[in-house]
Amino acid sequence: MKKFILFFMMAVLSLVTLSQAFFTPVEAEKTPPISTVKPLPLKTEYVPATFTAIEEPIPAEESPVSEADIAIIALLTMAEAEGECEEGQRLVIDTVLNRVDDPHFPDNIYDVVYQKNQYSGIQPPRIERCWVKDELVQLVREELENRTDYDVIFFRTERYSDYGVPMFQVEHHYFSSYD
Repeated sequence: MKKFILFFMMAVLSLVTLSQAFFTPVEAEKTPPISTVKPLPLKTEYVPATFTAIEEPIPAEESPVSEADIAIIALLTMAEAEGECEEGQRLVIDTVLNRVDDPHFPDNIYDVVYQKNQYSGIQPPRIERCWVKDELVQLVREELENRTDYDVIFFRTERYSDYGVPMFQVEHHYFSSYD
């Protein structure tokens, strides 16, 4: 999105400069037009290259979870646990990951998140007020590396779910395991 805004600002600046060149009287050309629009600086990190001799090629480690799946979990987490503490948000993320691993649920993230009658926050009108936050994307990545809880499957506000075995409460959510 930042790249699009930068591109758009640069295009507008170019059009303004170009239009001034064609419609400015000849006497005014002595002083170039001053633009108040400055391009946004690009954030880049310099990482120095290091070269070492390697006998065997090291295979690139691929994540089993796509960026799209990470975004879906982050969006669901905002929809279901926006006002909750970080631990509560991590546990909501874990419910998705644990369901993918559980034979009672679909075996992929998309189908788990959009399974009928499971996550109410993913439905309109709530989901229409949500977006993928960078902080939640980072939490999803951290939970993929090391989950907070491998047993949570269900959660609900105000009381334990009618399904599963009650486990514990974190802020407004009551978490349960499958059995």
